[in-house]
Amino acid sequence: MSIARLNGLNQVTCDSCPASYPNTYAAEDWQVMIADAKAAGWIIRKAGPQRDQRDTSDLFGTAPRIAGAKRDEPYTHTCPDCANPLPTGGLI
Repeated sequence: MSIARLNGLNQVTCDSCPASYPNTYAAEDWQVMIADAKAAGWIIRKAGPQRDQRDTSDLFGTAPRIAGAKRDEPYTHTCPDCANPLPTGGLI
């Protein structure tokens, strides 16, 4: 989940690790939350279509939803640590 919602508050969470942006925001402060997270180094961008699904919804429109299937989030959220991992290499 990219955006955690609890008791009317929203919080950005990373899609790659359990990290979350420390501040919480009310629903009406959505744009402020996104701007603050981006200013802190988070990468928030529109997700591309997933190509591993076995349907033709990308060609012919949306397929009927199967009960219990999770809808994809239209955006990805990546924390600064996952966006800029430490370089690994040789011992030199």
